[in-house]
Amino acid sequence: MKYIIRWLGIFLALSCVQISYAAAGTKEQDKYEHWLKEEVALLIMPEEREAFKKLTDDKQKDQFIELFWAKRDPTRGTRENEFREEWYKRLDYVTRAYSSGSVPKGWHTDMGRVYMILGPPVRTQALAGGVKSESSGGSQMVANAESWLYRPMPDLGLHDAFRVTFRNYQYGYDLDVNTSQKILRALEIFRKKVIFNPDLKEPPLSRFKLDKNSFEGSLIQDFAATGEEVKQIALEWQPIFGLAPFGDTNITLLVRVDSQSIDTTKSVEVTFFGRLKGEGERFQEFLKTVELEKGPGDRWLAVFSFFASPGASVLYLGVRDADKKNYTLLKSDLNVENFNTSELNTSSLILCSEVIPRPKVEASEESSPFVTEQFEATPRWGNVFEGGETLNVLFQIYNAGLKKNAVSLVAEYFIVTPKLAFRLDPQVIKEKIDEHSGLTGGTQVPLSPLKPGSYTFVVRLTDNIANTTIEKSADFVVK
Repeated sequence: MKYIIRWLGIFLALSCVQISYAAAGTKEQDKYEHWLKEEVALLIMPEEREAFKKLTDDKQKDQFIELFWAKRDPTRGTRENEFREEWYKRLDYVTRAYSSGSVPKGWHTDMGRVYMILGPPVRTQALAGGVKSESSGGSQMVANAESWLYRPMPDLGLHDAFRVTFRNYQYGYDLDVNTSQKILRALEIFRKKVIFNPDLKEPPLSRFKLDKNSFEGSLIQDFAATGEEVKQIALEWQPIFGLAPFGDTNITLLVRVDSQSIDTTKSVEVTFFGRLKGEGERFQEFLKTVELEKGPGDRWLAVFSFFASPGASVLYLGVRDADKKNYTLLKSDLNVENFNTSELNTSSLILCSEVIPRPKVEASEESSPFVTEQFEATPRWGNVFEGGETLNVLFQIYNAGLKKNAVSLVAEYFIVTPKLAFRLDPQVIKEKIDEHSGLTGGTQVPLSPLKPGSYTFVVRLTDNIANTTIEKSADFVVK
């Protein structure tokens, strides 16, 4: 993440509000040509330009544009793309400031192009022209000039404060012919330097939104406005966190539903819907129809997942029966864990009594902490176990250090009570993986030696390459 923070320094006036830019009178059928020739002409790479020109339908072009900006998103794990917002802000400014009758597009001017690439200068200075004497005895007319002062931009090879000078030649202010090669080089390499995610192959997942006119959408809109809960279907839920694509967090809710609240003789399906509202105006909505599975006693279990941005949030959770006659609306604070860092981390710990091998998961399957490429775990509500069962612990490992494409980890396991701590056999994990790939960790513990009571399972993970140690824990009960 260091390179992201460093690059943000180039943009001197980031805006939190995205400015939509479109030339007045641009026809709908010409919007793609306008995007290519006017909006991103200074950004797009030659090979990208040729690839875009070969696309034949609007859907392909829309997907291309979405991926184009995703590659240029300095903070991929957030909803905002600060670079795109700043780019359109600059484009709007240069259109107003530097367009004229002879040059209808401000970015076509040298001043407009420099402003688009380097941003607003720290200050400007007007320089008067005049007559300059030459050593040969003659004289030379020097045009009026304007000088822009900038702070250092080391990522563009400009390690000291510098000036860009424009002279008022015959047709307006153009770059001084004596502009240094370092500055010209910086203007040239900019479009390549701002591709923060060059290996991205597909755009981030679209943010789902409920239809505001639907049954679920209207309920959530009113609920978010009033905060008034409705409890027609009795339920409890537990969150489980893991890493999702593009820096999001995968939130899985394990839900226990009281069978007396629904008619399971008609259907064992319920629909979960809701909104997770983060800081400011950002939010993520979801709609999931789930088949209930029989749990202990008269309770039924459901599992569903959705992606969201990390951070402090408020969850507006709804569930309805198949007939839409009964529903529940619950509100709760939810601190969504952030896995989009370079630091060693693990998902939430999954405690269960049964883990079975399984074939590799297809890419189309919904992400679930109970399903990995190698195993499938049976959810256990409340982490309550019988004394004769085996406790299975399952978790994902993120951001482990690599040396020659291999990790070097030690996983230590402990069972802790207020008075005692039991240390289990540690595991040494040395495995070759692809960069940015995760690992599945876990162990099995027979519970027969433990007396009935409450316990905490602790995983201590040490990365020998990064010289880092973290701990994760989960409480459980032995009956």
